[in-house]
Amino acid sequence: MLFAILSLLMVLAPGKEDTDSLLYQIAAGVPVEIIRVNLASPHVQIGVTVAKGMPHGAESFQRLLSRSGATAAINGAYFSKSTLEPIGDIVIGGIMVCRGWMGTALSITKDKQVSIKRVRRGFGENWAGYETVLACGPALVLNGKVDIKAEEEGFQDPHIMGSTQRMGVGVTDDNHLLLVHARTGVTFAKWAVVMLALHCRDAMNLDAGASIAMNYRGHTLHSPGRELTNILGIYVDKSPPKPEILAALDQPSNKLPPPMPIPADSSAVDAVTINLCSESLGRATEWCPVTVKRKVSRKKLPHFCTVHHAPS
Repeated sequence: MLFAILSLLMVLAPGKEDTDSLLYQIAAGVPVEIIRVNLASPHVQIGVTVAKGMPHGAESFQRLLSRSGATAAINGAYFSKSTLEPIGDIVIGGIMVCRGWMGTALSITKDKQVSIKRVRRGFGENWAGYETVLACGPALVLNGKVDIKAEEEGFQDPHIMGSTQRMGVGVTDDNHLLLVHARTGVTFAKWAVVMLALHCRDAMNLDAGASIAMNYRGHTLHSPGRELTNILGIYVDKSPPKPEILAALDQPSNKLPPPMPIPADSSAVDAVTINLCSESLGRATEWCPVTVKRKVSRKKLPHFCTVHHAPS
């Protein structure tokens, strides 16, 4: 069998009732570590935790892990080294917390129906009905076949396109989510073959290199060489926490934190007065629940809000 798993080396600390397990295997000649999660278990939930200050904040993996309370976790999506903004969409608890414009997304409904699909580059996806979304990419396997279109998805950085240790996520036909770390350097092409060898129906790449992080049931297997902006967590007999910014929105309106100061740009000749969202670092829309009026240059008009949904 061309893509056979060559050997099963070890299984560590399986969770109760087959909720989760940690596997060490060799797949398509590549040593991998796998956190295998049973999506059919009522004890399991999946969630994303973002750094404080999103979309321009970063924290240590241990701090993110501690705040998340996750049973197991890995690093999430790529992010800009200069701005710290993740490259793709992130939805937590059904609320958009970060808008990206590229890549492939892991999307999960409340009843844990999981899909992995490419987003339309440059277009805002509608994630209505999804509880959790983490977009990164590129796609590796779609509908049981190797399907890599990294350039079309917007990936060009040679550090990303080359061979390196990688982290990825895949879903199998028997309804398991696999969080997979390639322990040796692989190209995207080889990475796709590895995920196919692990019987992934759909699979996508996550952040890699110095961002690689993995923790399983209290044991940190890999610590990243830099702070991260987001992590993907598995929760057994517990629920993913809401980000602080979303928790604030659940409060009565008179208890919301004061609007963040957003400087006016009244000196601009082409200044116009608009409503700016005080919860999302000035990325504005009229329909955000917490807004302040500011004058801004027409050249600086924001296009979307990274926190709140538009009305349906």
